[in-house]
Amino acid sequence: MSEQALKNPFSSPLNIAHMLRNPPPPLDHVLPGLLAATVGLVVGPGAVSKTMLALQMAIAMATGTPLLGGLVGGAGSRSAAPARVVLVLAEEFAHVVWHRLHAIASVQLAATGIDPDHAAELLNQNLVIHALAGQEQVNLLGECWEKTPAGEMLRRACEGARLVILDPIRDFHNADENNATAMKSLARHIGSYACSTHAAWLLVHHTSRAAALQDYGGSADAARGSTALTNAVRWQLNLSRPTRVTAKQFGLAKEQLHRHVLLDIPKANYFATTDTLVLTRGPHGVLMLAEDAA
Repeated sequence: MSEQALKNPFSSPLNIAHMLRNPPPPLDHVLPGLLAATVGLVVGPGAVSKTMLALQMAIAMATGTPLLGGLVGGAGSRSAAPARVVLVLAEEFAHVVWHRLHAIASVQLAATGIDPDHAAELLNQNLVIHALAGQEQVNLLGECWEKTPAGEMLRRACEGARLVILDPIRDFHNADENNATAMKSLARHIGSYACSTHAAWLLVHHTSRAAALQDYGGSADAARGSTALTNAVRWQLNLSRPTRVTAKQFGLAKEQLHRHVLLDIPKANYFATTDTLVLTRGPHGVLMLAEDAA
């Protein structure tokens, strides 16, 4: 392909005749509704267990084990192939991650019946965690919202991954979250990294105060800042705390509300959205289905 063709986005239109004469390839779901080479969000208020969920998803995918009734690995199966995951934790120290790895292994992995030594081997092969608390910022946006050298280093570090998680996305830029142009640029840059690596990229983000106060923490509009980020992604998962209304809806005891978390997928462009999952914090804060913890 010529250099001119590479630079011209209109040089290679879709071959409609070929598409109509041949069946399409199956959609490649990394998580249900989250396709390879696309970008998604994990949204929730502070201290709702977003990082714990990110670690649990990463460990499930790296070991090929199921999580939360099929959120990872497929419902009721252990047939998913282990895959490489890169998890970049901008706010966590290594010793904290160390504790959480042991917690998840003792609860989540133990429940699957996987041999602990085999699980450790799979995690050593497939799970890459960068705990960056106290280190220099990885800034993905330049002063004019252009790509940065740090972004290219991140992209290269994620080659060969099936899933990439950045937690939290606020720490990967210095722009105003309410600036639609900046957030659109951020989403486009990360989208290009997703296409280049052919991995699904998940951005962990906070909800707005209004979402918590006005009880719409499970909706696609709950994310903090400009809607440009929410509109740009193809998939969104929300974690929220039960309110009096939702507690009554799901039959949760008032004195146990602090132990529960609600999981919604309000946006899934390539998959039918699912019902709310009621999660509980099990031993060591590991998230599990409330029905499994009963």
